[in-house]
Amino acid sequence: MAKKSTQSIENAPVIAVAGPEVFLKRQALKSIVETVLGDGDRAMAMAEYDGSSAGVELAAVLDDVRTLPFLAKRRLVIVRDADSFVTRYRAELEKYVDDPSDNGVLVLECKTFPATTRLYKRIAAVGQVIKCEAPKPREVGAWLTDRCKTAHGCKLDANAATLLVDLVGGELGLLDAELQKLVLYVSPRDRVTQADVEALVGSMREEQVWGILTAVAAGDERAALSLWEDVWQTDRAASARALAGVAFTVRRMLNAKRALEQGASMRDAGRILMRWGDDAKLRAELAAFSTDQLEGMLCQLLEADIASKTGTGSVHSLIEAFIIRNSRRPQPRRATG
Repeated sequence: MAKKSTQSIENAPVIAVAGPEVFLKRQALKSIVETVLGDGDRAMAMAEYDGSSAGVELAAVLDDVRTLPFLAKRRLVIVRDADSFVTRYRAELEKYVDDPSDNGVLVLECKTFPATTRLYKRIAAVGQVIKCEAPKPREVGAWLTDRCKTAHGCKLDANAATLLVDLVGGELGLLDAELQKLVLYVSPRDRVTQADVEALVGSMREEQVWGILTAVAAGDERAALSLWEDVWQTDRAASARALAGVAFTVRRMLNAKRALEQGASMRDAGRILMRWGDDAKLRAELAAFSTDQLEGMLCQLLEADIASKTGTGSVHSLIEAFIIRNSRRPQPRRATG
């Protein structure tokens, strides 16, 4: 989580924003810009540099910081991705921190910023060091609850927070995006419940996975792979859940298929699959697979699960292989009269 030193941002001549958590760093930088510049013109009072570029020189950055601000109380200069920049100019930066500009604020955004260095200690003494570290897994739910209240003015039930983490994973940026959707979804209510998360976030994930299997059923390998990539991008931190989601949907398809073979109606099959509406389309999608094929797909997913847990394969590549294998399956021959 973002942790600050005692010096206020308004009076800090130098600020370091450091840590691996991208969302927290983005929020910290946004707060710095708003606090330092207020209503000032960003185009006239702020400059940004790419610290990873070897062409960015300290002299140019410091000249910018010392430039008199225009249409703002102070000038703001941000060096993004500044790890290599700090390494190159560490001694010079230490000297600058001892006698910083009165006109501007220098911000160094880094992935790492060791507290044992002299530069860290000097910045902490005269300015701000904001540490942006991801909360521990057991703390993410509490972070979500607090974030929902402070940033979105809405209460998030504890069990709803737990379910949201289970569905989305632990990446804070993705979680906050889902929070924003949920707050809009429940408005004008000011409370998000577990049922709200199930209705909005859970159903979206099911739709994504169903879309993958629908594309596989149609033999559309490219579409299925594209949909899987979308699922993966939103759930990298929860790979086991991504695989389990595919297996869960295949299992429901198998149950629906067996029910139809035993004389159930399409309405009954739709209830098993939690899909309603176009019975003809649903029948065609189920007809694309035999019971044996669906059972084989479950075996493939079990093997993929074992491979991922034993380190002999990654979930991403294993599901890709699953999609390709089943999209290219031999089509049953049609009977000829």
